[in-house]
Amino acid sequence: MESKEELPLVSLFIPAFNHEKYVAECIESVINQEYQNIELIIINDGSKDSTHDVIINYEQKCRGRFVNFEYRNRENMGLSATLNEMVAWSQGKYFTVVASDDAMLPNKISLLVNKLESLDNSYAVAFGNATFIDKEGKELYLNVNTGESTTKEAGFNLFLDYYTYGRNIEYKNEKVFGSYETILAGNYLPAMSYIMKLEIIKNVGTWTNGNTIEDWEMWLKISKDYKFAYVDESVALYRLHENNAHKLIKKDLIIDSIKLLNNEKLYAFSKKLHNIYFLSKFSQLNAIKSYSSKLFIFGLLKQLRDFRFVIFVIKKAILKFNK
Repeated sequence: MESKEELPLVSLFIPAFNHEKYVAECIESVINQEYQNIELIIINDGSKDSTHDVIINYEQKCRGRFVNFEYRNRENMGLSATLNEMVAWSQGKYFTVVASDDAMLPNKISLLVNKLESLDNSYAVAFGNATFIDKEGKELYLNVNTGESTTKEAGFNLFLDYYTYGRNIEYKNEKVFGSYETILAGNYLPAMSYIMKLEIIKNVGTWTNGNTIEDWEMWLKISKDYKFAYVDESVALYRLHENNAHKLIKKDLIIDSIKLLNNEKLYAFSKKLHNIYFLSKFSQLNAIKSYSSKLFIFGLLKQLRDFRFVIFVIKKAILKFNK
Protein backbone atom coordinates (compact mmCIF):
# COMPACT_ATOMS: atom_id res chain seq x y z
CA MET A 1 0.00 0.00 0.00
CA GLU A 2 1.23 3.47 -0.84
CA SER A 3 2.26 5.75 2.01
CA LYS A 4 0.19 8.84 2.74
CA GLU A 5 2.79 11.06 1.04
CA GLU A 6 2.65 9.03 -2.19
CA LEU A 7 -1.12 9.34 -2.54
CA PRO A 8 -2.61 12.33 -4.39
CA LEU A 9 -3.88 14.98 -1.97
CA VAL A 10 -7.68 15.23 -1.85
CA SER A 11 -9.31 18.50 -0.78
CA LEU A 12 -12.58 17.67 0.95
CA PHE A 13 -15.12 20.32 1.79
CA ILE A 14 -18.08 20.37 4.16
CA PRO A 15 -20.42 23.36 3.69
CA ALA A 16 -22.40 23.52 6.93
CA PHE A 17 -25.73 25.25 7.40
CA ASN A 18 -28.23 24.65 10.22
CA HIS A 19 -27.48 20.94 10.53
CA GLU A 20 -26.75 20.56 14.24
CA LYS A 21 -28.50 17.16 14.18
CA TYR A 22 -26.39 15.72 11.37
CA VAL A 23 -23.03 17.47 11.09
CA ALA A 24 -21.29 15.22 13.65
CA GLU A 25 -22.15 12.12 11.60
CA CYS A 26 -20.93 13.89 8.47
CA ILE A 27 -17.55 14.78 10.03
CA GLU A 28 -17.16 11.27 11.45
CA SER A 29 -17.70 9.83 7.97
CA VAL A 30 -14.80 11.92 6.69
CA ILE A 31 -12.57 10.97 9.61
CA ASN A 32 -13.35 7.30 8.92
CA GLN A 33 -12.28 7.38 5.28
CA GLU A 34 -9.89 4.57 4.32
CA TYR A 35 -7.95 7.10 2.24
CA GLN A 36 -5.34 8.96 4.28
CA ASN A 37 -4.04 11.95 2.31
CA ILE A 38 -6.94 14.36 2.87
CA GLU A 39 -7.20 18.02 3.74
CA LEU A 40 -10.53 19.00 5.25
CA ILE A 41 -12.15 22.41 5.00
CA ILE A 42 -15.37 23.18 6.86
CA ILE A 43 -17.21 26.46 6.37
CA ASN A 44 -20.16 27.24 8.61
CA ASP A 45 -22.25 29.41 6.31
CA GLY A 46 -24.10 31.51 8.88
CA SER A 47 -25.95 28.76 10.76
CA LYS A 48 -28.49 29.96 13.33
CA ASP A 49 -28.53 26.74 15.37
CA SER A 50 -25.74 24.95 17.29
CA THR A 51 -23.85 23.72 14.21
CA HIS A 52 -20.80 25.81 15.17
CA ASP A 53 -20.60 24.26 18.65
CA VAL A 54 -20.73 20.75 17.22
CA ILE A 55 -17.92 21.48 14.75
CA ILE A 56 -15.71 23.07 17.42
CA ASN A 57 -15.93 19.83 19.42
CA TYR A 58 -14.27 18.04 16.49
CA GLU A 59 -11.50 20.56 15.85
CA GLN A 60 -8.74 18.79 17.78
CA LYS A 61 -9.64 15.40 16.34
CA CYS A 62 -9.62 16.80 12.80
CA ARG A 63 -6.24 18.48 13.25
CA GLY A 64 -4.80 15.12 14.27
CA ARG A 65 -6.42 13.19 11.43
CA PHE A 66 -5.95 15.39 8.35
CA VAL A 67 -2.92 16.73 6.51
CA ASN A 68 -4.47 20.20 6.68
CA PHE A 69 -7.57 21.35 8.50
CA GLU A 70 -9.36 24.67 8.11
CA TYR A 71 -12.55 25.81 9.83
CA ARG A 72 -14.25 29.10 9.02
CA ASN A 73 -17.30 30.39 10.83
CA ARG A 74 -18.84 33.40 9.09
CA GLU A 75 -22.01 35.09 7.89
CA ASN A 76 -24.22 33.47 5.29
CA MET A 77 -23.03 33.88 1.68
CA GLY A 78 -24.80 30.98 -0.03
CA LEU A 79 -23.47 27.66 -1.30
CA SER A 80 -21.99 28.83 -4.63
CA ALA A 81 -19.92 31.58 -2.98
CA THR A 82 -18.88 29.12 -0.27
CA LEU A 83 -17.73 26.58 -2.87
CA ASN A 84 -15.69 29.26 -4.63
CA GLU A 85 -14.07 30.21 -1.33
CA MET A 86 -13.14 26.61 -0.73
CA VAL A 87 -11.64 26.16 -4.21
CA ALA A 88 -9.41 29.20 -3.65
CA TRP A 89 -8.14 27.65 -0.40
CA SER A 90 -7.69 24.07 -1.63
CA GLN A 91 -4.30 22.57 -2.44
CA GLY A 92 -5.22 19.06 -3.56
CA LYS A 93 -5.11 17.32 -6.91
CA TYR A 94 -8.71 16.24 -6.33
CA PHE A 95 -11.71 17.99 -4.87
CA THR A 96 -14.93 16.72 -3.34
CA VAL A 97 -17.86 17.97 -1.28
CA VAL A 98 -20.23 16.42 1.22
CA ALA A 99 -23.14 18.43 2.61
CA SER A 100 -23.35 18.62 6.39
CA ASP A 101 -26.58 16.57 6.49
CA ASP A 102 -25.15 13.75 4.32
CA ALA A 103 -22.37 11.25 4.95
CA MET A 104 -19.71 9.35 3.03
CA LEU A 105 -19.10 5.62 3.09
CA PRO A 106 -15.54 4.66 4.15
CA ASN A 107 -14.29 3.73 0.66
CA LYS A 108 -15.59 6.78 -1.24
CA ILE A 109 -12.28 8.61 -1.66
CA SER A 110 -10.07 5.57 -2.21
CA LEU A 111 -12.44 4.01 -4.75
CA LEU A 112 -12.91 7.17 -6.82
CA VAL A 113 -9.27 8.30 -6.68
CA ASN A 114 -8.18 4.86 -7.89
CA LYS A 115 -10.69 5.11 -10.74
CA LEU A 116 -9.47 8.51 -11.95
CA GLU A 117 -5.81 7.60 -11.51
CA SER A 118 -6.35 4.65 -13.87
CA LEU A 119 -7.82 6.84 -16.64
CA ASP A 120 -6.38 9.32 -19.10
CA ASN A 121 -6.65 13.12 -18.97
CA SER A 122 -9.92 13.16 -20.93
CA TYR A 123 -11.67 12.27 -17.65
CA ALA A 124 -12.40 15.05 -15.19
CA VAL A 125 -14.63 13.51 -12.56
CA ALA A 126 -15.56 10.12 -11.11
CA PHE A 127 -18.88 9.25 -9.49
CA GLY A 128 -20.26 6.44 -7.43
CA ASN A 129 -23.89 5.96 -6.48
CA ALA A 130 -25.60 7.13 -3.27
CA THR A 131 -28.05 5.49 -0.88
CA PHE A 132 -31.14 7.27 0.42
CA ILE A 133 -31.50 7.51 4.21
CA ASP A 134 -34.08 9.21 6.41
CA LYS A 135 -33.52 11.71 9.24
CA GLU A 136 -32.75 8.83 11.61
CA GLY A 137 -30.14 7.36 9.26
CA LYS A 138 -32.27 4.38 8.20
CA GLU A 139 -32.33 3.22 4.58
CA LEU A 140 -35.16 4.80 2.62
CA TYR A 141 -37.03 3.66 -0.50
CA LEU A 142 -38.74 6.29 -2.66
CA ASN A 143 -41.76 6.00 -4.92
CA VAL A 144 -40.87 7.47 -8.34
CA ASN A 145 -44.35 8.91 -8.87
CA THR A 146 -44.83 10.63 -5.52
CA GLY A 147 -41.31 11.05 -4.14
CA GLU A 148 -42.61 9.67 -0.85
CA SER A 149 -41.24 6.87 1.29
CA THR A 150 -42.46 3.41 0.32
CA THR A 151 -41.58 -0.28 0.66
CA LYS A 152 -38.49 -1.97 -0.71
CA GLU A 153 -40.62 -3.74 -3.32
CA ALA A 154 -42.28 -0.54 -4.58
CA GLY A 155 -39.45 1.97 -4.57
CA PHE A 156 -35.79 2.77 -5.20
CA ASN A 157 -33.04 3.04 -2.61
CA LEU A 158 -30.25 4.22 -4.91
CA PHE A 159 -29.96 7.79 -6.17
CA LEU A 160 -29.17 7.00 -9.80
CA ASP A 161 -31.89 4.37 -10.11
CA TYR A 162 -34.43 6.90 -8.85
CA TYR A 163 -33.30 9.93 -10.85
CA THR A 164 -32.82 8.12 -14.16
CA TYR A 165 -36.06 6.13 -14.00
CA GLY A 166 -38.10 6.65 -17.17
CA ARG A 167 -35.40 8.81 -18.78
CA ASN A 168 -33.73 6.19 -20.97
CA ILE A 169 -30.30 6.87 -19.43
CA GLU A 170 -28.06 3.81 -19.20
CA TYR A 171 -25.99 5.25 -16.39
CA LYS A 172 -23.78 2.16 -16.10
CA ASN A 173 -22.62 2.77 -19.68
CA GLU A 174 -19.67 5.20 -19.48
CA LYS A 175 -20.30 6.43 -23.02
CA VAL A 176 -23.68 7.65 -21.79
CA PHE A 177 -22.95 8.57 -18.17
CA GLY A 178 -22.28 12.28 -17.72
CA SER A 179 -22.68 13.15 -21.41
CA TYR A 180 -23.73 16.72 -22.16
CA GLU A 181 -27.01 15.68 -23.79
CA THR A 182 -28.13 13.58 -20.80
CA ILE A 183 -27.25 16.34 -18.32
CA LEU A 184 -28.91 19.01 -20.46
CA ALA A 185 -32.16 17.06 -20.14
CA GLY A 186 -31.97 17.44 -16.36
CA ASN A 187 -29.47 16.85 -13.58
CA TYR A 188 -29.37 13.25 -12.35
CA LEU A 189 -25.88 13.11 -10.79
CA PRO A 190 -25.40 12.61 -7.02
CA ALA A 191 -23.49 15.65 -5.74
CA MET A 192 -22.37 13.79 -2.61
CA SER A 193 -20.76 10.94 -4.60
CA TYR A 194 -18.00 12.41 -6.75
CA ILE A 195 -14.38 13.48 -6.79
CA MET A 196 -13.13 15.93 -9.40
CA LYS A 197 -9.80 17.26 -10.62
CA LEU A 198 -9.34 20.64 -8.96
CA GLU A 199 -7.40 22.03 -11.92
CA ILE A 200 -10.37 21.40 -14.21
CA ILE A 201 -12.75 23.33 -11.95
CA LYS A 202 -10.45 26.30 -12.35
CA ASN A 203 -10.12 25.72 -16.10
CA VAL A 204 -13.87 25.71 -16.80
CA GLY A 205 -14.63 28.49 -14.33
CA THR A 206 -16.01 28.14 -10.83
CA TRP A 207 -19.61 28.57 -9.68
CA THR A 208 -21.83 31.60 -10.27
CA ASN A 209 -22.40 33.38 -6.97
CA GLY A 210 -26.05 33.32 -5.97
CA ASN A 211 -26.90 30.37 -8.21
CA THR A 212 -28.89 27.72 -6.30
CA ILE A 213 -28.32 24.91 -8.83
CA GLU A 214 -24.56 24.98 -8.58
CA ASP A 215 -24.10 21.26 -9.22
CA TRP A 216 -26.08 21.26 -12.52
CA GLU A 217 -24.13 24.32 -13.65
CA MET A 218 -20.77 22.62 -13.01
CA TRP A 219 -21.69 19.31 -14.67
CA LEU A 220 -22.84 21.14 -17.82
CA LYS A 221 -19.58 23.11 -17.95
CA ILE A 222 -17.38 20.05 -17.55
CA SER A 223 -19.33 17.75 -19.87
CA LYS A 224 -18.63 20.02 -22.85
CA ASP A 225 -14.93 19.11 -22.87
CA TYR A 226 -14.37 16.17 -20.52
CA LYS A 227 -15.63 12.68 -19.71
CA PHE A 228 -17.28 11.39 -16.54
CA ALA A 229 -16.28 8.03 -15.02
CA TYR A 230 -18.63 5.84 -13.03
CA VAL A 231 -17.99 3.21 -10.36
CA ASP A 232 -21.02 1.00 -9.81
CA GLU A 233 -21.05 1.13 -6.03
CA SER A 234 -22.73 3.33 -3.45
CA VAL A 235 -20.16 5.63 -1.87
CA ALA A 236 -22.33 8.08 0.08
CA LEU A 237 -25.55 8.47 2.06
CA TYR A 238 -28.06 11.08 0.92
CA ARG A 239 -30.30 12.13 3.78
CA LEU A 240 -33.87 13.19 3.10
CA HIS A 241 -35.61 15.26 5.78
CA GLU A 242 -38.05 18.12 6.15
CA ASN A 243 -35.36 20.81 5.82
CA ASN A 244 -33.62 19.66 2.62
CA ALA A 245 -32.68 22.69 0.52
CA HIS A 246 -34.54 21.37 -2.54
CA LYS A 247 -37.75 21.50 -0.50
CA LEU A 248 -37.21 24.90 1.13
CA ILE A 249 -36.15 26.87 -1.97
CA LYS A 250 -37.88 24.95 -4.76
CA LYS A 251 -39.11 28.10 -6.52
CA ASP A 252 -35.58 29.56 -6.58
CA LEU A 253 -34.24 26.28 -7.95
CA ILE A 254 -36.71 26.35 -10.85
CA ILE A 255 -36.03 30.02 -11.65
CA ASP A 256 -32.28 29.42 -11.65
CA SER A 257 -32.78 26.32 -13.81
CA ILE A 258 -34.55 28.44 -16.42
CA LYS A 259 -31.73 31.01 -16.31
CA LEU A 260 -29.15 28.27 -16.71
CA LEU A 261 -30.95 26.79 -19.71
CA ASN A 262 -31.16 30.26 -21.29
CA ASN A 263 -27.37 30.42 -21.06
CA GLU A 264 -27.00 26.94 -22.57
CA LYS A 265 -29.19 27.58 -25.63
CA LEU A 266 -26.51 28.59 -28.15
CA TYR A 267 -24.20 25.72 -27.24
CA ALA A 268 -27.04 23.17 -27.21
CA PHE A 269 -28.24 24.33 -30.62
CA SER A 270 -24.70 24.19 -32.01
CA LYS A 271 -24.70 20.50 -31.07
CA LYS A 272 -28.11 19.91 -32.76
CA LEU A 273 -29.76 19.22 -29.40
CA HIS A 274 -32.86 21.34 -30.04
CA ASN A 275 -35.41 18.76 -28.91
CA ILE A 276 -33.55 17.89 -25.69
CA TYR A 277 -33.17 21.58 -24.92
CA PHE A 278 -36.83 22.36 -25.56
CA LEU A 279 -38.01 19.38 -23.50
CA SER A 280 -35.86 20.51 -20.58
CA LYS A 281 -37.02 24.11 -20.91
CA PHE A 282 -40.68 23.08 -21.21
CA SER A 283 -40.34 20.96 -18.07
CA GLN A 284 -38.96 23.88 -16.05
CA LEU A 285 -41.59 26.30 -17.37
CA ASN A 286 -44.30 23.83 -16.45
CA ALA A 287 -42.80 23.50 -12.95
CA ILE A 288 -42.77 27.28 -12.32
CA LYS A 289 -46.49 27.42 -13.11
CA SER A 290 -47.25 26.09 -9.60
CA TYR A 291 -45.53 29.11 -8.06
CA SER A 292 -46.18 31.96 -10.49
CA SER A 293 -48.55 32.01 -13.45
CA LYS A 294 -46.99 35.33 -14.45
CA LEU A 295 -43.51 33.82 -14.75
CA PHE A 296 -44.94 30.83 -16.63
CA ILE A 297 -46.81 32.98 -19.17
CA PHE A 298 -43.88 35.37 -19.64
CA GLY A 299 -41.44 32.49 -20.15
CA LEU A 300 -43.76 30.66 -22.53
CA LEU A 301 -44.42 33.74 -24.65
CA LYS A 302 -40.69 34.38 -24.86
CA GLN A 303 -40.11 30.83 -26.08
CA LEU A 304 -42.93 31.02 -28.63
CA ARG A 305 -40.88 33.58 -30.58
CA ASP A 306 -38.78 30.62 -31.72
CA PHE A 307 -40.68 28.70 -34.43
CA ARG A 308 -38.73 25.54 -33.55
CA PHE A 309 -40.18 25.62 -30.06
CA VAL A 310 -43.66 26.08 -31.55
CA ILE A 311 -43.15 23.00 -33.72
CA PHE A 312 -41.87 21.10 -30.69
CA VAL A 313 -44.97 21.99 -28.65
CA ILE A 314 -47.32 21.03 -31.51
CA LYS A 315 -45.61 17.64 -31.93
CA LYS A 316 -45.75 17.07 -28.18
CA ALA A 317 -49.48 17.88 -28.14
CA ILE A 318 -50.16 15.53 -31.08
CA LEU A 319 -48.30 12.68 -29.37
CA LYS A 320 -50.25 13.26 -26.16
CA PHE A 321 -53.55 13.37 -28.07
CA ASN A 322 -52.81 10.13 -29.92
CA LYS A 323 -52.04 8.18 -26.76
